[in-house]
Amino acid sequence: MKKYLAFILAVFMVLSLCSCSSKKEEVKKNEYVMSSDVKEGSVVNGVMTDISGSDPILKKTTASWLDTCVLYEVNVRQYTEEGTFSAFEKHLDRLKNTGINTLWFMPIHPISETERKGTLGSYYSVSDYKDVNPEFGTIKDFQHLVDKAHDMGFKVILDWVANHTGWDNAWIKEHDNWYKHMDSGEILSPYDWTDTAQLDYENYEMRAEMIKCMQYWVEDIGIDGFRCDHAIGVPAGFWNAAVYKLKSVNSELMFLAETSAAESLTRYAFDCCYNDALYGQSIMIKGGIATSTIEQGMTLNTNYVEGSFPMNYLDNHDKNSYEGSIVDRFDDTYQTMLALSFISPGLPLIYTANEEGYDHEIAFFEKDTVKWDKNPKYADLISALSKLKAENKALASTNRDIDFIEPGDSKAFAFSRTKEDNTVIYVSNLLYEDIQNVSVNIGVEKATCVMHYDGKTLDTEEKEVTNKDFENKDYKPYEFYILTANAEK
Repeated sequence: MKKYLAFILAVFMVLSLCSCSSKKEEVKKNEYVMSSDVKEGSVVNGVMTDISGSDPILKKTTASWLDTCVLYEVNVRQYTEEGTFSAFEKHLDRLKNTGINTLWFMPIHPISETERKGTLGSYYSVSDYKDVNPEFGTIKDFQHLVDKAHDMGFKVILDWVANHTGWDNAWIKEHDNWYKHMDSGEILSPYDWTDTAQLDYENYEMRAEMIKCMQYWVEDIGIDGFRCDHAIGVPAGFWNAAVYKLKSVNSELMFLAETSAAESLTRYAFDCCYNDALYGQSIMIKGGIATSTIEQGMTLNTNYVEGSFPMNYLDNHDKNSYEGSIVDRFDDTYQTMLALSFISPGLPLIYTANEEGYDHEIAFFEKDTVKWDKNPKYADLISALSKLKAENKALASTNRDIDFIEPGDSKAFAFSRTKEDNTVIYVSNLLYEDIQNVSVNIGVEKATCVMHYDGKTLDTEEKEVTNKDFENKDYKPYEFYILTANAEK
């Protein structure tokens, strides 16, 4: 009997190993080829740590899943009363039903106690790049969360703080030369971030260890990419090297830079950057703004190298904690501008509790649990917009096409986006007052209205419309229509 059980156990283990092996084989990899053009001394333990953007080994690629990406920033500490990975897991079904498909976790690492700000400190003061904050749980808990999210169809990206560490980080004692120093010899803090210590990117050993730490989360935990904090503060040559190495582990990774677009960053390393211009223009809508200014924020400039695109946002942890809630900043314009962020070139971001319409500035250094309603106010809108992005090729993140429509009244705002046989059209009144008798040529004879917001009520029942329906039309404040059309074959 014991031999029989041993045999069964052995078979089970073999099958499990085969299953794991099969799962790993599904990950697409790129070959890691050494370049002869890297700077002298920049190769550490067989890893390139500084690659010029013009190096011929760099071939820009974009993960296929990014075309339908709807990004959601998770503030673990404040998301639940427990503030843990396990407690957050209970919200996955709700988020899935809302159409969210990609989770960005604010830094999950242990937080330094030395020079800590507030009671709990800043997520961005990292004491150990290869561990998790015990406040949130354990590595095992996080692995369980990642696995469950993957099983449900989510992608998972981590917030990565490469510019600086916390003061308790072991690197400070073990590798003092990995940090920048003042003339007095003391390690420098960047800006007024006194709870952090500035890393020195002239040191290639430090660069290699940073890449190794990032590789751990991709290779061992299975995350799908990184949102890179203060990306502009770190040399582009490092990001090129890090992304090149990490895409040799998994070619389908996402890289988001926390900065306005810079050609040096989007040439190879980063898929997307913050659309700070569109955010600044969106926030001014409630006070009245020329629609031509909005157009500027929606048009991709030369800083977006082909294959890269903007990340459109109305909120994030910085804006919420330091500039007011979305209610404070957007008021009645929120639904209209949220729709615009989904329809504009690029991909959209939703921050923790945006679906709630949460009228509160969430504390950054203290415990400040979100108070959830059973039926989040904007869940239906986000769900409808997510579905629209998933089902329309014209809204693919990598699609750069946009055609601004000149309306009969400059107070109206309209544009269309097309890819192959699919077109999506947005028609709106971005003013705080009614406009009357406006004609808009939607560019097609017939279309389907998939979403209409009259300034108060959202209607997602599909209706057939024609170009004539948009002649001599009146619009209420912040009213918008979203139409879809497919070319006749």
